[in-house]
Formats: sequence, C-alpha cells, structure tokens
Amino acid sequence: MAVSAKLHAAFPENLGGGNTSGEGPMDLLSDTVKITLHLAAAAISQTTDTVLADVPNELTTTGGYTAGGQALASKTYAVSSLVTTFDAGDVTWPATTFTHRYAEVWDDTPTSPADPLILFVDNGGDVVTASTDLVYQWSVSGLFTITVA
Repeated sequence: MAVSAKLHAAFPENLGGGNTSGEGPMDLLSDTVKITLHLAAAAISQTTDTVLADVPNELTTTGGYTAGGQALASKTYAVSSLVTTFDAGDVTWPATTFTHRYAEVWDDTPTSPADPLILFVDNGGDVVTASTDLVYQWSVSGLFTITVA
C-alpha cells in the first residue's frame, strides 16, 4: 500500500484567518491540534473538505480508539532559510484492535470556522490492527513544510 499525506486546499486560508470577516486565524502551537481515524467510506477530498464536519465515518470508541481522536503533543515550528516546518510527536494508540484507512489532522480550537482541517493521511487501503500498537510516525521532515521563494 502506498501511503500519502496531503494538506487540505483550505488550510493556508484558514491558517491566515479565513475568507470571511470575523474568522480567526489558527495558531498551531497554542491551539489543540488533533488526529482522528476514519473508515475507507470517508472518501476524503483534498479540495472540498474544509472542516471536520465534512469528513464522515470517524471510528467510534472501540478497541483502543476513543472517538474525537488524540491531541498532538510536542508541536514545533522551525524556520531554516526559506523553509518553515511544522512537526509534532508521534501518535500511538496502544494495543488497538480496529480497522481504518484515513487519519485526519485538524485544529480543535477555532470556532469560526469550527474545526478546520490541516492534512490527511491516506494509507492506500485499510489498516487492520489486532491487539497491537498503532503508531503514526511523522516524517523526519515534519508533518508539513512551507517553502517561500
């Protein structure tokens, strides 16, 4: 299975404060950023999904997973030359027994828009765990980088 991670198209807009007066910008270091797991039926869209409510089929509380996901810990922003990197600690669900395909990373703090999406991981097919730890280990390059020219 080919695993891919992609930023949502609306993420840069939401990061900067949205496209409507009164929307607040995201602050990824102080906001609660979460990861949730979703079934293959979620059919996540990089272009049209903008908030968590757009992404159906989150796993229910079962087999070591708690609905609502986990908050990312140890978040950092680092700038080197023209590259900004956002990173966080790896996420583990210990001794899990469930199946999912997608992981969705989103900001749980803003209320307008509520729960804006950041990025998603498509595992390329169902990931099945059977009483084993499930670990989302982020790239050595972080969750994402932004390069300016």
